Amino acid sequence: MNNGFWNYLTTKRQIAMRDRSGDELDWKINISPLGLGAVIVSGFMVLVTIMLVLMAYTSVLDVLPGYRTKSERMTDELTENIMRIDAMERTMSDSLKYNEVVTTILLGSTPTLHSTVMTDTIRYDKSTIMPTRADSLLRRALEGTESEYSLANTKPLRTEAAMFSAPMRGSVTRSFDAPESSYDMAIVSITGDDSVMAVENGTVLNIQPSAEGKSAITMQHGEGYVSVYKQLGEVLVRKGQRVNAGTVIGRLSGVEGETAQDAELVFELWRDGTAVDPERYILF
Repeated sequence: MNNGFWNYLTTKRQIAMRDRSGDELDWKINISPLGLGAVIVSGFMVLVTIMLVLMAYTSVLDVLPGYRTKSERMTDELTENIMRIDAMERTMSDSLKYNEVVTTILLGSTPTLHSTVMTDTIRYDKSTIMPTRADSLLRRALEGTESEYSLANTKPLRTEAAMFSAPMRGSVTRSFDAPESSYDMAIVSITGDDSVMAVENGTVLNIQPSAEGKSAITMQHGEGYVSVYKQLGEVLVRKGQRVNAGTVIGRLSGVEGETAQDAELVFELWRDGTAVDPERYILF
């Protein structure tokens, strides 16, 4: 039965066209049902491919009914962006009003509510807002000395900006804590690269070896700054050499049996003979 069905599919038939008046054969083709099905499927796939190419590389989608054109989509995006900007403006306006009211309360004045009610003589009517218990509590919290939000306990802003580059791509393991413990800080590599770089343009003042086989480099920079790099296993500069910021001046590894992960850079920064916190001048 299977062979019979297969023979049915593969046996060729003749499809012909004849002249109606003279019964002459104009055109004919011999094809099996299986071949005819393959031709139909191939034609459908070619048609689908052409449609996909047209949709991808032409503007045919813009003429299809129910599909939004490019200009309509751009209009929608522009409308959404305008709505976002309006929302941001309202948020900023509310924040400015809030800050203004808080400032007014701290100055001991009474905030006023601006009304948009139109009158015959004035455009805006100012209605006084009477002080409330919340205003008193806010003033007490900010002006007192024991409150967590007291202005008296506000820490001074850092006046120094980050002006030097980092001496090493690593993580700080010990911060500057003078004069209680030390005048330096410690950094270890987190990438496996133990290269030590100059934090700023300067001149090598001194190279001091230690008993453990390590070395320390001291560099002079402008405006009275001096940087010190300790625990170096390899020194790549010489005394008196002028180097630029970011130049590799040494490496931590170099001592036999020690790897980059085991080494630790000890770094100091001085200004006019006084040790300063490097983290106030460098972003690590």
